[in-house]
Amino acid sequence: MKKRLISILLALFMVLTLLPATVLSAGVGTSKASDAAFTLSASSASCADGHTGELGSIQVTNVDISKWKSDKRITIQYDVQYRCTDSSCELYDSDDSFFSYSGEHTFTDTNGEFCHKKISESFTATIPTDLTPGGAKDFSVSFMLTSDKGIYESVLHEQNVNLCTANYYNPRCWECTGCGYFFLHADMSDAKLTKDNVYHSPVGHKMNYVDAKGPTCVAKGTVEYWHCERCGLNFSDEEGKYELTNIETDAPLAAHRYDANGACEVCNRKAAAGVQANAGMVWYDTMGKALTALTYGAQLSINADHADTITLNHTCTVEVKAGVTAADIRIENAENCVVTIVNNGIISHLSGYTGKVVLMSAGGTYGKVINQTSGGNVGSFLYSDPEDANKFCYYKNLSNGRWILPAEATSNTLSNVKVSYSPMAYIEIAGDGVTGSEGSYAFTTYSGNTVAFTATAKTADGEDSANVAYKWYYDGQDGTILSEKAELTIENIKAGKRTVVCMATADDYGISAKLVITVTGEKESQSFTLSVSKTTVGIREKILPLLSVEGIKEDAAITYYLMNGDSPAPESDTVIDENFAFAQTGTGSIYAYAAETDNYAATASAPVSITVTPHANHCICGGMFNHTHENVEWQAWDGKSEIKYEQKWVQVSEYTKQGRYVAYVYLTGNVSANLTVAPKHILYLCLNGYSFTCADPSQPAITLTGEDGKPVELDLCDCVGTGTLGGSNASGGSIRIGAYANATLYSGTLTGNNVSGDGGAVSVTGGNCSFTMYGGAITGNTATGNGGGISSYDSWNAGTVNINGGVISNNRATNGGGIYAASRTHFHLNGGEIINNTATGDGGGVYCSGLYSNADGRCEFNGSTISGNTAQRGGGAYVRVCFIGYRNCRITGNTATEAGGGLYLEPFASAKIIYMGNVYEGGGTIAPYIYDNTVNSAQNNLYLSDPDTQIVFTARINTGGNAKIGVYFTGITQNGASVILNSLQVNTESSAKLYLDRIFCDNPDYGRLEIRDDKPYYNLYLINTGDEVTITFDPNGGTLNAGDETKAVQHNGTYGEMPTPIRSGYHFDGWYTEKDGGTKVEETTIMSSRAAHTLYAHWSEAKYNITLDPNGGNLANATKEVTYNSPYGTLPTPNRAGYDFDGWFTEKDGGTKIEASTVVTAVEPHTLYAHWTAHEHCICGGSISTGDHTGHTPVSYQSWNGKDAISYTNKTAYVYLSQNVTFNSNLVVDGTTLYLCLNGKTFASNGTNKIAVNNGGRLVLCDCAGGGTIRGATKGWGGSCVYLYQSTLDIFGGKITGGKVSGNGGGGAIALDDSKCVLNIYGGEISDNNGKNSGGAIFLNKADKKGGTVNIYGGLIANNKATNGGVIYSACGGTINLSGGTISGNTANNGGVVYATSGGVVNLTLSGGTISGNKATNGDGGVINMAGGTVTISGAKLTGNTSSRYGGAVYLYNGVTATMTGGEISGNQAASEGGAVHVYGTSTFNLSGGKITGNSSVDGGAIYLNREPSVLNMSGGVISGNTATGNGGGVYIFRSGSVCNLSGGTIEKNTANVGGGIYVNPGNNGQLKISGNPVVKGNTASGDANNVYLPSGKKLSISAAMSSGASIGITTESKNYPVVFSGKYSQDYSDYFFADAADAHVNYNANTELELAAGAKKYNVYIITDDNGTATVSASSATAGTTIQLTVTPNNGYHFKEWQVVSGNAEVSNNTFIMPAGNVTVKPVFEAHSFTEEHVEEQYKKSSADCTHNDVYYKTCSCGAVSATETFEVPGTALNHDWAEATCTEPKTCRREGCGATDGNPLGHDLPNAWSKDENEHWHECKRCHSKEDAGKHEYGDDNICDICKYDRTVPHTHNLTLVSANKATCTKDGNKAYYACDGCDMWFEDANGSIEIADKTSVIIPATGHAPSESWKFDKADHWKDCTNAGCGVIIESSKAMHTESGWIIDTAPTYFNSGTQHKECTVCHYVTAVGFIPAKGGDIEPSNPSGWTPNPNLPATGDDNTAFIWIALLLICASTAAGTVIHGRRKKQR
Repeated sequence: MKKRLISILLALFMVLTLLPATVLSAGVGTSKASDAAFTLSASSASCADGHTGELGSIQVTNVDISKWKSDKRITIQYDVQYRCTDSSCELYDSDDSFFSYSGEHTFTDTNGEFCHKKISESFTATIPTDLTPGGAKDFSVSFMLTSDKGIYESVLHEQNVNLCTANYYNPRCWECTGCGYFFLHADMSDAKLTKDNVYHSPVGHKMNYVDAKGPTCVAKGTVEYWHCERCGLNFSDEEGKYELTNIETDAPLAAHRYDANGACEVCNRKAAAGVQANAGMVWYDTMGKALTALTYGAQLSINADHADTITLNHTCTVEVKAGVTAADIRIENAENCVVTIVNNGIISHLSGYTGKVVLMSAGGTYGKVINQTSGGNVGSFLYSDPEDANKFCYYKNLSNGRWILPAEATSNTLSNVKVSYSPMAYIEIAGDGVTGSEGSYAFTTYSGNTVAFTATAKTADGEDSANVAYKWYYDGQDGTILSEKAELTIENIKAGKRTVVCMATADDYGISAKLVITVTGEKESQSFTLSVSKTTVGIREKILPLLSVEGIKEDAAITYYLMNGDSPAPESDTVIDENFAFAQTGTGSIYAYAAETDNYAATASAPVSITVTPHANHCICGGMFNHTHENVEWQAWDGKSEIKYEQKWVQVSEYTKQGRYVAYVYLTGNVSANLTVAPKHILYLCLNGYSFTCADPSQPAITLTGEDGKPVELDLCDCVGTGTLGGSNASGGSIRIGAYANATLYSGTLTGNNVSGDGGAVSVTGGNCSFTMYGGAITGNTATGNGGGISSYDSWNAGTVNINGGVISNNRATNGGGIYAASRTHFHLNGGEIINNTATGDGGGVYCSGLYSNADGRCEFNGSTISGNTAQRGGGAYVRVCFIGYRNCRITGNTATEAGGGLYLEPFASAKIIYMGNVYEGGGTIAPYIYDNTVNSAQNNLYLSDPDTQIVFTARINTGGNAKIGVYFTGITQNGASVILNSLQVNTESSAKLYLDRIFCDNPDYGRLEIRDDKPYYNLYLINTGDEVTITFDPNGGTLNAGDETKAVQHNGTYGEMPTPIRSGYHFDGWYTEKDGGTKVEETTIMSSRAAHTLYAHWSEAKYNITLDPNGGNLANATKEVTYNSPYGTLPTPNRAGYDFDGWFTEKDGGTKIEASTVVTAVEPHTLYAHWTAHEHCICGGSISTGDHTGHTPVSYQSWNGKDAISYTNKTAYVYLSQNVTFNSNLVVDGTTLYLCLNGKTFASNGTNKIAVNNGGRLVLCDCAGGGTIRGATKGWGGSCVYLYQSTLDIFGGKITGGKVSGNGGGGAIALDDSKCVLNIYGGEISDNNGKNSGGAIFLNKADKKGGTVNIYGGLIANNKATNGGVIYSACGGTINLSGGTISGNTANNGGVVYATSGGVVNLTLSGGTISGNKATNGDGGVINMAGGTVTISGAKLTGNTSSRYGGAVYLYNGVTATMTGGEISGNQAASEGGAVHVYGTSTFNLSGGKITGNSSVDGGAIYLNREPSVLNMSGGVISGNTATGNGGGVYIFRSGSVCNLSGGTIEKNTANVGGGIYVNPGNNGQLKISGNPVVKGNTASGDANNVYLPSGKKLSISAAMSSGASIGITTESKNYPVVFSGKYSQDYSDYFFADAADAHVNYNANTELELAAGAKKYNVYIITDDNGTATVSASSATAGTTIQLTVTPNNGYHFKEWQVVSGNAEVSNNTFIMPAGNVTVKPVFEAHSFTEEHVEEQYKKSSADCTHNDVYYKTCSCGAVSATETFEVPGTALNHDWAEATCTEPKTCRREGCGATDGNPLGHDLPNAWSKDENEHWHECKRCHSKEDAGKHEYGDDNICDICKYDRTVPHTHNLTLVSANKATCTKDGNKAYYACDGCDMWFEDANGSIEIADKTSVIIPATGHAPSESWKFDKADHWKDCTNAGCGVIIESSKAMHTESGWIIDTAPTYFNSGTQHKECTVCHYVTAVGFIPAKGGDIEPSNPSGWTPNPNLPATGDDNTAFIWIALLLICASTAAGTVIHGRRKKQR
């Protein structure tokens, strides 16, 4: 079926269009071929007759690019189907079928750019006649080949920010792997660059020193450091060796430093409030602190928004400042409070209580609320006084200079406000033609006229008001003042209608009037534009929502018209109303029409064209996501009519169709309905830009419920983009999805639901149901339960929620503010955004819980952005599931109040894993981002609530992606690694570091991640950093990988994995505490120090195996260990039949010959090659003295058949066997020398005969061919293969085997029957022989009681056996030397290898070789069992041997002296005593070197001393890791006379039941004697420390002086303390001993005795002080682990700086330290105070500023001490004089309290010449102060006229009154009220009648106001100042004028590596910019030496990247192809 459908679609495709074909490029060889997709299309086709051709499918089958690199050619192969369309043509097929052709074409890349550029090449292919059907005719096709990219990969090189220390790319560039050129754009369309253009050498650090800084209010303090300008890194040194990743100190943040305006000088934060009492303003961080400091009469300044109630219970002044909102000010019991609103501050509520507060009434002075700015506001003002209802309160708005009017008391901004009677009642406006009265007037005139008006302010009595100020302006316009006089004149007035307002104020009261002026005449047109949100619409799409106008000058009614003609005609054009939609396709012109207004004529806008398309394509989601809408009829729906469904067959699976009822519906307007979609129905619903709201809010808007087998589906979209669905109170307010139902959202918004329950917008409640979201939005919904946006909860079968796109935002719920998915839901988050949702519980964005099995529920975060969400836990997401997969989701910017700002993970059931990648299968790459999420402003991203939770990566991190994960660990997992990389098979540390670098610990104070090798893969482990110590690694001549220089190790933890340095030619021996010597530190070593320290690498010359290539010959052992810088030593000799061995060489042919003395110079393993010279046969023999079997003399060997007599020349014969031989008589070599080459043959005894070498004879045995064997006799006396008497046997090769002793004697292979016998074994093999009672292989007979000599240099001795001596039996002494070879698998009852009786002295030397796997099966000594003689072990390895009783390796019976200086005895086992060595009776074992390790037994895991006087002398070497299941893991001292002399060496890490190190038997008097510097520690018994075990009554004996380095732990049996040491000592050696038990210690008692005493050891604390202070300690002595408290008291003038630890392993922190196991000496360091810090804080103030002095503060020390003498002034804080102007009698005087300064002289009286007089006296009255001067009684002469003033007392005085008009006071000049003055008597009156005299003339004087300084500074180049803001003044206030104070450089734009930055300097007071400058760019091709002349890299792109244009074009082409492909039909194809 599927193939048939594809065939149909392809055939339909071909009708009109030639199809493209696509194939991926195939890479060839090792070149980096890209995944380019190739498309082959055809533009035309025709047959040879010119008929039009038709093509079927075109398929590219292969693209071969293998020839491009060599000759720039690529070849394609393709298949094409073709035919002719002309029915008369032979190539026409009436069967509706096509012909097929396979072709090939090669393109030549002439420009050589196919590698990186898209290909677009055309060619014409001709199908020749002989290939067309029936040989009809040629057929031609014109093809075009295109590719989406070049054929080779490009590699992106990011610009490396570390320009300083590494080569770097600059700029960012792409490298083509084909041609090797570089490009600056990803599409590589720009100019080619070479590597030299973009790849640069490091430029080195450019360091700036940065001094240490203390903390500020916003930033922690920093240490001193060096900062590199280029790479931005910080270092502790100028050379840049030691990077500082953290420069902050731990000191807390400092307090804010507020300036006079309440802004912090550091961070600019505003203080909450300030309080000003007597001194200056003091600012506080919180309102609570400010209110606490508020006192009676003080001022409270509210400086920042405050949401809570502010209660004032003091009489005070309140100021609301700087755009601040203060929610509620309550004034309680506080009279005269003044609340002032400045800088547009807002009080949303002001309330007063108890009737104590009123505002400015005529009857008294109470409180006020004053608004000084136009933007200020009081939301509501409440006042009530139950006792006096007549009290008034006021609200004064100073922005318009008046009190509120009674009519305004009911306005929205005020309530319950009563207003007193106002003296001014109204304004009267007069003028020709003005009509109206009392505040409302009208006037009509013509355009162009000049009009004039006059205003008069009237009182309530109708009288004119005096001293009135007027202001005229247009109402509602820009506020321009037209006139400030009573008169207003407007010239050339324009047509229109406008309102003029006149305002008048007098004595703080204000009134206003409005004058409406109508001007007739021609009006001008409005100028505006019509805007359309989109110019293409669909049929039936509403148009009105798309239209708007811009630029209207005056509000007018706007109507939109469809233009029916060629020009706008509103009277006939079609009105566009809310229901208008186009009914047919085409183009329409629309314009807007503005109706006539008062001032403008009716105006039409310019028309706009709109294109109308068929509605079938209206749906923006058509064709995407299987949401196909083509070729269907959409039906309009009004929300009321019935939806018509059509029955259709619907494809429900690949092979199945089912009947469904389908409807396509779009809304035609806003709808109110509830819609239910029935089973088996499919509804496609387009909101079409309208709202769909619930008619019944108790039900969802849409309900979907299907049945089993009858599912229901909803596809929801919105083609316009403004459609909404919602408005319900029920769960699933927009869509409720029940069982067997599926809903898909493509566009549209689900919003406005406020539900009681779960699922604000969508509820998925049934089984077998789903909700899928590709687009649209779910926003603004709430749910009282869970899931503010979406809720999915299924209790019986799995539902599915897929989020692939769209936005889920601003929803709210208890859990899951955005999405709630629970109980078996399949939740897949693949895309979209989940932002700004809120959960009052858990999961602000997403909540997932209970998805407990992989079949029924899973949680996958594959994509999407989760940001800005909040919750208690899991601000971004809360997940409680078993299986969570996380890939590329970005979770950032979310917050939680408790935990998990980003993702809170609570494991469900037993699974404690979050998968980074897929849950069930791995692969691919991911870029997870969980970062910048917070809890309480701290990073808290991925919160792991269970410490055992593991992060498991199943996909690799994309190295080019922005992957970053913050993890908040709550503990260290007990399951192993915290981050598991096993699935990725990360097997290198560098690969693991990629993950370490992208995973951050949110709580670094708790822990950090480190890489560990878990074999075979690496994982990340969480390490507790609570008490870490930094370890520095010194490679000591070697090198370390970058980043391995330091490591943090947990105190009292193990050192753990440590780096391995590299040094050519040397072997790394480990890390040591000293550069030379010191103690070795292993991974398991406990790090007990608290101080940072350095470990040093120790080296030995490297040993490694070289390979010996026999080069055609034979060699048993093809490897040899050599040492760098040492001779090669003896090299083995290979054999090769017919060739002479010439030596070993460095090359297979040629090369340098390597001798034994040649020094090894190669630093790594290498191969030496054997060189050969052909010869007649084989030459064996050579120098036996050196063991050299290579220096043969050139002689010829004779062939010998094994039977004939051998011919000797000069008693020497050279023979080789020519055949296998069984000899029937002895082969006797008697006094002669026989060189016998076995030549690969067998020389076998007949059972009784053997080879006998007698009387000085010599047998040299070899086997040049290999495989040669001597098979010995099986009957008779010893030496069953070879018998020696006073003779020599040299064995170089061959195998001696099968010998068996049946009688007396011994030696299953060889017998030495005289002391003159010598056996040299250089090679070959002695195996599988049976010596019966004595010597399985070799027997030394007792003929002369001296034995012979056995030298073993090499070869193999294996699997021999005897009763005693599995290899060698010595009956009479002798010498045995082992320097090489292998002895293994031999067995005997006693002495698995060597058994020596007391019949002679045996000297046994073991200097090399390996002895392993040998057994003493029924006795003692797995290797050696000796009685008498000497044993020397200097280099051999005795390992893996066993004994059934004593001595797993060595058993020393009486009289043996054994010495071990080197070598190794390891892994041996004794069934009873002495796992390695058993010393019995009079034997002695001396140990000075080598290792005895890993051995085991019941008692004496390593060494057992048995019987007196057995002795162990240990002066060196190591006994470690041995085990005793009984007692004495290291050494067991058994008998009374047994002595262990311990003077050196180390006994450690041994274990036993009792006495882990040394055990002294309690039943005997064995002795342990101590001297020198031995170490016995780290041994355990039953898990506890147990080093030297002393049974009751046993003592240690110190036999000689002890020295540094000794360390011995002691355990007593009964803890019967004290135990006194014995022996010789005269000094305190207690430091060399310690008690294993915690409740005991070793001390030096009062009797000068060492003793093991009860109680933990105490150590002393010493304090050294100077004269600058004193110190005390909490305890002068204490046990280790005790906390010691230090107390310090500095002397006057000093402060404490720090503690110095003079000696002892202690670290002082916060005046305490933990007592170590040792004495401690500390010293306090004191510093003299340095009063250098200046803090402007009240606590440090010495004196406050006055008129002439600044504020003065005491300086402080950094320690906090305050100087008593050193002070500093704060510039600019002096108040300056507040001058009162000079008067007649007083000079200019400062008004400030306590100042009294004067300036200049009094003005003096201004007296007129005329006298003032009354009926009694006359005087001169001062014009200024009206003081009476020169007053005197009238003096009458002879008449009634005063002689002085001419007063006539006979004439009654009539006042001649003159009105003196009122004058406003100015800044510098007094004003006056209006009054009447009498010209005659100089009296003043209030009225014109002279009835009310003004007795106090000063009462009419209005004092000068003084200057009001501007808030902002004015400035020029030199100075800054403030102007007076009073109207009409504007002068410079001289006291504020000052020169600029210049700041340092301030950065405006930071420089980049390519662009310069900018900076400026400014005045610190007025911010005038005094200088500007540029900052050079950081990078470029060269370091700029002259920033002003430097230019950037010319190769850098000048502008942005145009890649996006190509991407969009490509996308448009793809979309066009897809649309075309879905509508074009092709025919059915048939292959021919």
